[in-house]
Amino acid sequence: MPRTRTQRLGQHFLADRSVLEKIVQACGLRRTETVCEAGTGTGVLTKELCKYAGRVLSYEVDRELFARARRMEIPNLELVNRNLFREDVKFDVFVSNLPYSKSRDAFEWLVSRKFDRAIVMVQKEFAEKLLARPGEKNYRAITAIASYCFSIEPLFDVGAEAFEPRPKVASTVLRAKQVRVVSKQQIRKANLLFSKRNKKASAVAAKMGVSADFGQRRICQLGPAEIMELAL
Repeated sequence: MPRTRTQRLGQHFLADRSVLEKIVQACGLRRTETVCEAGTGTGVLTKELCKYAGRVLSYEVDRELFARARRMEIPNLELVNRNLFREDVKFDVFVSNLPYSKSRDAFEWLVSRKFDRAIVMVQKEFAEKLLARPGEKNYRAITAIASYCFSIEPLFDVGAEAFEPRPKVASTVLRAKQVRVVSKQQIRKANLLFSKRNKKASAVAAKMGVSADFGQRRICQLGPAEIMELAL
């Protein structure tokens, strides 16, 4: 049987109302705030966000899902049928049950935006990557980038049974409070640095024309601040 577009995008829709309520509560929304949601999906989370936020901007790339979502008539909801991660949008709070294939794209987009906080559900494995420490196996460019820009707190795990269709893995809900913003150029350079993750950091820096003494440490052993400063 051919895969549907939804399956190709890695989308799994939240069906457990208790988990939905916990996510909305974690958002701590105020009527003065604008929420940006990536992935309207079936609209169950979207409707709840509209109850507490002043304005909700919800982006959905799937045309069929977008057409269904347009049936919702909510005064403070604006639906957009475009790829959010190619847009220039102003908002206070980012909320999403991120498709697993888009988690890295989302965080690389978020670190170059100015906003207050994000409440996101991601694959548990990706959450562990974001929370990894220098030198650990899961420590990657996205770890350094996200850790430098956000204070990240894991809130709770969500089992596969909470979704439809059921994924093969568990998920984790995270709260990311913005600390600083970086440029797209820094993001590109950080990713380039991690393409040499096992090289000695001082030698890599020297080739970049930067005089820095990192001792015997390799790129994958540098802290987030060191990586992002080297990526300037």
